Amino acid sequence: MAPSQCQSIVTWAMPQLTDRSKLPTIIDPVIRNTMDPKHLYQVAAVAVLCVQPEPSYRPLITDVLHSLVPLVPIELGGALRLTDQSPRKIQRNVTH
Repeated sequence: MAPSQCQSIVTWAMPQLTDRSKLPTIIDPVIRNTMDPKHLYQVAAVAVLCVQPEPSYRPLITDVLHSLVPLVPIELGGALRLTDQSPRKIQRNVTH
């Protein structure tokens, strides 16, 4: 690209992160349909905080972790308990 066409990833992603209708367009298709939309919006909100232009407005990494750990399934080291009603299903090898 020509230098005039280049932009930072933050500049490119911010409109998608802050608009719920656009957010799914920047999610990896492999995981797009595996996340509860509510959790996806929460992750986007944390991401927006992390890329604030003014460093003093950015959260501490410990605050980021405290915000994200509840959104990670227990099976992956987080605190989210999945139920059968959850739109996200973890595939497991189960032997009987």
